[in-house]
Amino acid sequence: MNASNWNMSCSVRPSVWVALAVALLAAAPGAAQVLPSEPITLAGGTIMVSGTVSGAIGPDDAPGYFNYTDYEHTPLRMFRAAATAAWYPNDHIGVLTEVRLENTDFRAHAWYLRIRPWVDRAFDVQIGRIPPSFGAYARRSYGTDDPFIGYPLAYQYLSALRADALPATADNVLRQRGRGWLVRYPIGNTTAAAGLPLVSAFRWDTGVQVRLGTRPISLSAALTQGTLSNPLVEDDNGGKQISGRLAITPAPWIVVGVSGASGAFVGNVATTALPPGSAAWTPTQAAFGADLEVSGGHWLVRGELVVNTWSVPAVQAPFIEDRLRATGVWVEARYRLSPRWYVAGRADHLGFSKLVGTVFAGEPTTWDAPVTRGQIAAGYYLTRNIVARGEYQYNWRDGGRPHERGLAAAQILYWF
Repeated sequence: MNASNWNMSCSVRPSVWVALAVALLAAAPGAAQVLPSEPITLAGGTIMVSGTVSGAIGPDDAPGYFNYTDYEHTPLRMFRAAATAAWYPNDHIGVLTEVRLENTDFRAHAWYLRIRPWVDRAFDVQIGRIPPSFGAYARRSYGTDDPFIGYPLAYQYLSALRADALPATADNVLRQRGRGWLVRYPIGNTTAAAGLPLVSAFRWDTGVQVRLGTRPISLSAALTQGTLSNPLVEDDNGGKQISGRLAITPAPWIVVGVSGASGAFVGNVATTALPPGSAAWTPTQAAFGADLEVSGGHWLVRGELVVNTWSVPAVQAPFIEDRLRATGVWVEARYRLSPRWYVAGRADHLGFSKLVGTVFAGEPTTWDAPVTRGQIAAGYYLTRNIVARGEYQYNWRDGGRPHERGLAAAQILYWF
């Protein structure tokens, strides 16, 4: 079994999991009397276990697949249970792991060794399947620090590019506009499959990470097997990615971050299928990110920008003359009406650079279909660590079918 895709299928349907989660958690606050509300400590405090359980009920995302993820699920219709364990045998070494069940798929999401050479300094090295060193969103704990059920487009929406297949011409790319959930190209793996997001919020990469500092300045840098859009356990192309994020906290109420990443994103299954001498460069992904968080009183405001480029060779005319660029930007705000109630809104856009082929009358056309999403949400804390929330989102897309769609979902989330 390939470790990069380690999972185990269960026989229970996702809808049954969701219904069971909602039924169990809906018993709160009575259920909270028997459910743990804090992380569980074992072995004299050297082992700490925490977890989350959530059930979301929403519509089938087909045929638009606006919320489809790289694990081919939709967050608006998902049961998820996650358990995180940390073992610290001494002050210098920690072993951390997280396992997740998402609908019918069970997998190891994270597992890494943390080494602290000096206990009195903010410096450590992490080795294994590690947290990301890019952006702010993917670094948050799932659900507990996010007022929404759906994800930002830059971290979830599937583009018309793949890591195991390549186009032969610019026309091949243009014909896949707005079809990221089922993309087909003639070079490499010719079976239709899902495309890549700009940054995957559902998978962590494998490698070595160095972290330095806390506040007011912190730095994280990593060398990993895969890339932002295609995290891996086992290297599939002989290349590596370098990524990093610098965060500045000039005051407790504001955090500013900048990120960068670069690495080879296409596997050997595609590049070895290219005709000899046809590739002018190695297919790579490069990204720049900026994020901002401001809080005060009842307000929390966040925003993030991701500018991503992929270099993609084309072996026949019409050629792909430049790197394919995708830009994701979103801003959200949450307001606490009371200790139990909150409301939130998010504006989100994903745009693409233009490409010239023979389709679309030879006019310059965005290589993928731009998407805009608006979200509103509200949540109610049944207890300190059980929240019920609802969301409505509307999606517009300049391509694919359908061009627009509204979706509503409800979720109950428990964590300890």
